[in-house]
Amino acid sequence: MTNTLKFLLSAHVVLGILGLACFAAVGLWLLKRELNLSSLKKASLWGLILLVASWLTGGYYYATYYGKAVKSVIKAGPYPWAHAVFMEAKEHIFLFLPFLGIVIGVLLWSRGEALAGPSSLKKQLSILTGITVGLGIFVTLAGAVVSGAVR
Repeated sequence: MTNTLKFLLSAHVVLGILGLACFAAVGLWLLKRELNLSSLKKASLWGLILLVASWLTGGYYYATYYGKAVKSVIKAGPYPWAHAVFMEAKEHIFLFLPFLGIVIGVLLWSRGEALAGPSSLKKQLSILTGITVGLGIFVTLAGAVVSGAVR
């Protein structure tokens, strides 16, 4: 693996975790009684940017290296289920994360004022943000399982 691919793989992981941290902050801030709409908007925007950057770096790594060099090693090794179960799930769930981030951001930027006080939108947005972070945690852990199966 080239240094560029190592960098992209590391960037994929770090950017994804930072993006999830931004959405975790959004979720926690939505639980507060008094909302700082500016912080919510900025965190959602940064979260989206970071998830898309993770999506692009991971996609490039997957398309140029993983499919050719790593996948066959995992399938021939002692843990072929790591690819069959975790990588397949990771691939499909990972595709949704930026779109969930877009929905969260659009709602915050377009309907943010409706979040003041107790509202159903605030509750639904909190749930959506929690789902996004939960799926992101699963994707992260699935990536760790797949990486461990390469040995």
